[in-house]
Amino acid sequence: KALDSEQTKSYGQLLLTKNFRPRSFSICPLDTTEKAADVTKQIIIARFGLNPKITIDLVNLHLNSNGSRNAERKRCQTLEHLLQNLKTNNFMLIGDFNFGDFDLKENDLLDKYQEEVHDLWKQIYNIDENPGYTFDPSRNICAQIMSDSQINRRFDRYLLHKLNNVYYSIEHLQLVGTETIPIDESNEKQINLSDHYALQLIIDFQTRIINHRSALVILPPTNHWPMIKSFCDGDGPSFVQWPPHFNLLWPFYYLNHSLDDQLDILLPLRILFSQISSFQIQVDDFDTFMENHVSFLKPNEKSTQLMKELFERTKRLLPACVKNPQNEYNPHLTIEQYENAEQLNQARSSLVLHKPFDFPVEYVYILQRCLKDDAQPFHILYQIPLGPVLPKLNSIDLKLKEFFQTMNLYESDESYNQKQDKFTKLSSCFQQIFNEQNSHHFRHSFVPYGSFRIGINGEDLDTVFVLNEVKSNEGETELDKTLIQMQHDKSSLNNHILNLLETQIKVNFENEIVYCRKVQALFSIISILFTDLTKVDVSLQIKLNEKQSLESSKEPTLGVHEIEHLLIHARSPPIFQHLLTFIRKWAQNFGIYGQVYGYLGGYSWAILCAHICHSFLTPIESLYTIEQFSVDQLFSLVQSFFSTYSKFNWSTQTLTLVPRLSKSMNNSSTVLQRGSMRILSPTPPHNNSARATIASTRDLIVQYFQRIENLLETINTISSEDKFNALKRILELKVNFPIEKIQTIIECTLSTDNSNELDEWIGWMKSRLAYFMNDCETKCNLFVQTNNSIEYRSSKNEGVYSIGFEVDEERLKTNRSFSHCLNRFLDQCNLYSNRRESMKISHKLISIHDWKLEQMLRNPQRLKN
Repeated sequence: KALDSEQTKSYGQLLLTKNFRPRSFSICPLDTTEKAADVTKQIIIARFGLNPKITIDLVNLHLNSNGSRNAERKRCQTLEHLLQNLKTNNFMLIGDFNFGDFDLKENDLLDKYQEEVHDLWKQIYNIDENPGYTFDPSRNICAQIMSDSQINRRFDRYLLHKLNNVYYSIEHLQLVGTETIPIDESNEKQINLSDHYALQLIIDFQTRIINHRSALVILPPTNHWPMIKSFCDGDGPSFVQWPPHFNLLWPFYYLNHSLDDQLDILLPLRILFSQISSFQIQVDDFDTFMENHVSFLKPNEKSTQLMKELFERTKRLLPACVKNPQNEYNPHLTIEQYENAEQLNQARSSLVLHKPFDFPVEYVYILQRCLKDDAQPFHILYQIPLGPVLPKLNSIDLKLKEFFQTMNLYESDESYNQKQDKFTKLSSCFQQIFNEQNSHHFRHSFVPYGSFRIGINGEDLDTVFVLNEVKSNEGETELDKTLIQMQHDKSSLNNHILNLLETQIKVNFENEIVYCRKVQALFSIISILFTDLTKVDVSLQIKLNEKQSLESSKEPTLGVHEIEHLLIHARSPPIFQHLLTFIRKWAQNFGIYGQVYGYLGGYSWAILCAHICHSFLTPIESLYTIEQFSVDQLFSLVQSFFSTYSKFNWSTQTLTLVPRLSKSMNNSSTVLQRGSMRILSPTPPHNNSARATIASTRDLIVQYFQRIENLLETINTISSEDKFNALKRILELKVNFPIEKIQTIIECTLSTDNSNELDEWIGWMKSRLAYFMNDCETKCNLFVQTNNSIEYRSSKNEGVYSIGFEVDEERLKTNRSFSHCLNRFLDQCNLYSNRRESMKISHKLISIHDWKLEQMLRNPQRLKN
């Protein structure tokens, strides 16, 4: 305890422990660099052991309140002093910090140390949605009495300093002590326990070890393994334990599928590797290490240099895995270790590589085996891709390839090459604006995300243009001056950069584009349609005040980090590609694909598939398991998908890839209130990717999950051929709009003078659709089925969108709440800021009988999602 009992009123802090004791305990002055005589506050430092060699210090403090003189400066000085001078790697600051999230100077100071100090509340919650006010005069009677300003603030915090060889997972973090107690039973008056609410944290610390039973390696494809193994005597003891491999880092971190492994090691590795293009290795000779009697295959000079560059960049990211940084890295593929020099010399004459062999390096692998049994062979724990884009989906197993070709699941070479060509040309286009000559203080990157980044067939090419402010000692260019002047007006800065990009696109692609226009959306977007009908969306993200290079930037990039987390979580990206491609196609066939229509979007389906891969993918014993991924294995994952999600309680449960996150989520959080299904993004602030779902669309999705599960329980799925046919049957099933219980259809007809304007007009209508669906369900108590496609009429300048309702036409017409909601939806459509006179919208209510009759007489030209 740190109490000053000599004062008139004793005042200070207590640190209470139960069932365990600290290794050491000290009380120190709360240093504000003021004169020692003026220091009246103290801090408590208690050191606890995590294991015999690793400790963590809990530093309990109470910073100066606004009632003291120069409180803001004192708080900043104290924090700066602690963060710079605490002589320990592992510590956590806990207590009353006496400032909130809108106190600029203190928060600017914490931002300065954001790579080293983690605010645990902000790691778990989006403070805009769950601000975590521990001092809340609006609800707390004691706080009302104590507060002069009556402003709610998050005074109390847990700040965890970056840990050394320790990782953690937050199992629970909540406000507690929010209840009131009676103070006068006669009149039922209540009062809070304190003017502050308490924070309860349950955190699991585990030590991270670097162990020779774990390695980061490059694996040659399995078609080269027989030739490589032929140089061994007998089975070759090394190839019983290890697959043929080139070590990058060995020993390596021993991983256990924890969230911290993913965030601290796997995700940074993938972000690094995404900036390194895949390359070819050619192996052309044998060599030996005489000192330890080892024979090995070695790559040629060019390949050796590429592997050394990969090693150097990996070493900079994970320096602890390199015992002696001075030792030179010599990439080699070990063939055999002999007992002595004589045996090695005898074998050398037979070690002749008659012909070089080469192979692509598209992935790096983490191999691992049991900590307690060195007799067990290494298996593949994670497969991490190189380059920003995954290799296009392909199958080596002949039966699986036949299935994907039969069901038209592969993307055509023409479509893929068109997207690749547009991405390359746009990259060059933007480089003309933001190059090192034009700007010294800003750097840009242009990266794909979405289906193209995952390497699966998607309709559009989604990209993001990222502009970073970076450190520079050079003078400001004219472009720099313009951007720096606009830094404090984010809207103007966004528009200025969008205009620069749009102008350059139109100059470079004058005869290759149908249109290029800015789109109003959640993020600033440029939408481009090329003459070959390739559509590209370019989102804009600006990172100011980071003053870092692109590689070291910690701020997530829109859409990119989310995808990378899924690739890591799924463990094997090629297997994830196969499952996701299958499930996406099924969802599209059943009319439940598309966030804008109230169903699940591509990212939600990807999260669901990543969870299945992580949970049900059998241990990857060898590279053969990945390369020869079969119909049987795909069927097993598909079966697990429908079995898992048909039984999942979507009304009450939250699907998250972060194991303990659901325990820490407050049920009143806006994150959980938005959407009838809750499928949380694995990256902070863990937004609900299924937030557009309503009860009606959720129930349809679950109904279709159950329909497939019931189908699989009734058909024969014993042999490989049975499973092939079962998968085929699933994808041949289709659900047409509307379902049987729909009695009334509302048709919204949108028209313009040309098809390009029509796509823009329909895009705006889609952006208003979610509000209308939600109103129909919550305010009118209606079951709603949305169509997930637009019907384009023969003129191609008119599109019809249909929504189905369970009640009959007359009841719907007389429903005043529905009429109000419909009129509001139409008004919102007409408020489009870029609306031209030719953009018109009309609607009609029609019975299901009349609608079906019209459909029989009508021959739609095209349907578009």
